[in-house]
Amino acid sequence: MRQFILPDEFDGRPDLSLTGENFHYLCRVLRKKEGDSFPGLDKDGSRWTIVIKAINESSCLLGISPDSYFKGNTPEITLVQCLPKGKKMELVIRQAVESGVSRIIPVESDHAVPRFENDRDRLKKKERWEKIAIEAMQQSGSLIVPAINRPVKMDLVPSFMEGNSLGLFCHQERIDHNSLHQYLNETPHKVFIVIGPEGGLSDREVSILRKDNFKPVYLGDNILRTETAALYATAAVKVLLLEKETWSLKD
Repeated sequence: MRQFILPDEFDGRPDLSLTGENFHYLCRVLRKKEGDSFPGLDKDGSRWTIVIKAINESSCLLGISPDSYFKGNTPEITLVQCLPKGKKMELVIRQAVESGVSRIIPVESDHAVPRFENDRDRLKKKERWEKIAIEAMQQSGSLIVPAINRPVKMDLVPSFMEGNSLGLFCHQERIDHNSLHQYLNETPHKVFIVIGPEGGLSDREVSILRKDNFKPVYLGDNILRTETAALYATAAVKVLLLEKETWSLKD
């Protein structure tokens, strides 16, 4: 465990009693002992130093103090992932968290195989994905607490765009000759990256995205799995943004 994700009820107080799954994870799975110290992260992305002060049969008492932490000004990245087959979405979420994505929006796209009968099923799946995201944060040490939305239709994706945002969608064909560098040159505050399912985006979905000014990104001639494309595109955008001060476009 690189860090412990504090539960939502943590409000900044110096002491916190843990029970249930969190207690079991720390003291039974990881076998942490009284006096052990480790880094923590709350739901707002603030860092804390945690010390186990006492362990009882079914709970433990944590001592929590602020840790200095600087939040960078790198633009937020939202991964808009069309639902893939099987358990691939769980892998996509783990890799997105490791990459520092701020939000994940699952999409029930036209060519996606997974379907939900009702909102209850969507909420249940969302809760499962949130647990996976927390596990990935604790293992990777990511400093960003990603928000995971309920699955939506592609028609609603543009409504998430606000302010100085850049929308990108990955396409298997080169339908625009602008480069990723050109798109990111204006340094947007938020970047949305749309990844299609195994069958790709439908013509209808491409029309929706282009109508709302999403820019097409071509990832090369190789055919990428949807879970590979998500990591590939996110990493490319992340690196270009991190190195923004070291590159410039040719005249």
